[in-house]
Amino acid sequence: MTEQITLEEALELVEFEFAQGEWRVVGVKTNVGLYVWGTIRGRDWEFIETPEEKFRRLLDATGDKELIDAFHQFDSTQPATKS
Repeated sequence: MTEQITLEEALELVEFEFAQGEWRVVGVKTNVGLYVWGTIRGRDWEFIETPEEKFRRLLDATGDKELIDAFHQFDSTQPATKS
């Protein structure tokens, strides 16, 4: 027998709404991870790196401790942004 997700487990992961006569997923409450199959309206999933994520990745790749420390000091003075 194949293990299936319970309704309670599904509701912890995604938000649903009933619209135009059908149930739809309208929000994901967690990171979808690297193993997502399927499409959204016929389009494959695509990883999109935000400018902040790209900057942090490139900064960490430099290994320049002074530059990284300066960034963290600057970052801590900035208002929080939506993720």
